[in-house]
Amino acid sequence: MNAITQTGKHGAAGQYLGYALQPVRLCFHLLSVPSGASVSLEHLDDVAVHLVGGEVVLEQSKSALKQNPISDWAADLWKSLANWLSFMAAGEIDPATSRFQLYVTPVKACASATALNDAKTDADVEALVANLVKAHSKLKAAPACEADVQAFLNADAAHRAALVKNIAVVSVDADPVDPIRAIFKPTVSPLIIDLVCERAIGAAKEAADRLIRAGKPAILDADAFQAEQRAFVQKNNLPGLLSSFTKQPPVEAIEQLVADRPAFVRQLELIEVGDEACVRAVSDYLRTLADISIWGESGLIFEKNLSDWDDDLVGRYEHVSAEVHDVQAGHPATVRGRIVYRRCAQLQPPLDGRVVPGHFVHGSFNALAHGLRLGWHPEYQTLLEPAT
Repeated sequence: MNAITQTGKHGAAGQYLGYALQPVRLCFHLLSVPSGASVSLEHLDDVAVHLVGGEVVLEQSKSALKQNPISDWAADLWKSLANWLSFMAAGEIDPATSRFQLYVTPVKACASATALNDAKTDADVEALVANLVKAHSKLKAAPACEADVQAFLNADAAHRAALVKNIAVVSVDADPVDPIRAIFKPTVSPLIIDLVCERAIGAAKEAADRLIRAGKPAILDADAFQAEQRAFVQKNNLPGLLSSFTKQPPVEAIEQLVADRPAFVRQLELIEVGDEACVRAVSDYLRTLADISIWGESGLIFEKNLSDWDDDLVGRYEHVSAEVHDVQAGHPATVRGRIVYRRCAQLQPPLDGRVVPGHFVHGSFNALAHGLRLGWHPEYQTLLEPAT
């Protein structure tokens, strides 16, 4: 079987367990909001929390990997403020029931952003605006955000006060997944906590994407999402279970591998199992390789575990094959091969004392067949060339 390979958690800059920042924040809010609330993605804002009493928290999420989006004249900061004020002016949000949050990660700071966060009274707002006008007058050239700064200064005073008094600038997380890890930490093994977080973020994103594709607002019920995640954790957070975190491979990938006819597929052709069985074998084989990579990366299994697992499966295959040879000797070779294959596929041995998914056993047998460590047809060694 293929060796475990170590791969990085973050595939690209600005990716968190493989996801962009907005789905991560969507997942965090779904897991942390009070009962009865819902959370939306790209509906009222990047992410918005809809509370039971009608109050809404609008969040703009900003990555600070390359620059500080809350520095004094940062375009991201002033664009966010101008957008929120324009929403108020257009009647799209109610200043009386709206709160605002600017989430920045990793941690960044700036005196003006701190002043914005701390302004909670009308006097604070007046002082902030006065300081802004004074600082702006000292600039030798207009900043790139000039239009948005002017939109803030020229906005309706009541709208501006409502925005400033109800805004929070949050920049406390080096990694935005950390708050999600903290939610799962009390009940989830450290070995699988990133897998659980990744699965939760993916579930949130997929649910929102499904609604968007259907032409509906991506508003998700937090209670239902939390119940789903609790059920998942209860099912998979068991010390004697190796849970699969992989999904069904894409149809295109399965069809391509079937068409390529690797050794384990040719082994199945020799015993004439049919197209449907080949497709399932390829699917389980691909999921098994993915499981090995994920489990190995997470420290759930090691090379020695896999070596022992392969030896155990080969031994079980040899017992099954010998029994079929003795008992079914009168059947054609293709029939005997199918019997051996199906009996092996039905086995459920543990890996290092832990229960594994059914597809993993089936996929592992096919991985061994690919390497010609075992075969289904009694004469497979002479009928197949060695795998390259």
